[in-house]
Amino acid sequence: MVKRLALLVIRVLVSVNLLYAAIFLKFAAVPGSVNVFTQMSQAVHGLVSQPVLRLGSGAFETVVAVLLLIPKTARLGARLTVVWMTPVILSHIFVLGYGWFFVDALILMVLAVSYLLLTRTHFHWSEPESVGATATLQTHQK
Repeated sequence: MVKRLALLVIRVLVSVNLLYAAIFLKFAAVPGSVNVFTQMSQAVHGLVSQPVLRLGSGAFETVVAVLLLIPKTARLGARLTVVWMTPVILSHIFVLGYGWFFVDALILMVLAVSYLLLTRTHFHWSEPESVGATATLQTHQK
């Protein structure tokens, strides 16, 4: 019961954070958000414009937040959060500097990794498979 509640809290916290960033910062073109993405655009020598970076990341974060809220796709959402936060953290280290957005990205990364660790299935290659696991695999392959 406690584990299920913790998993739900993690999913909601990460989703709300991503949706807040997407809707109220990126889609609304808040000056601070525009400045961050202008710096990122300049870092790649203008190959990708600021609006494309800002709105694209907002759209991606919205999709990931929805995936996290749906129980059957929550692990995929958590994986995508980890994949997404990796370049976000690196961009803060090498381009943007350390501030609140950097701390926020670190917290989201920790929460997503925690979710993945708490929901992982235990499987060891050296152990023989059970009859039930083999039957399940065979029915999914058909």
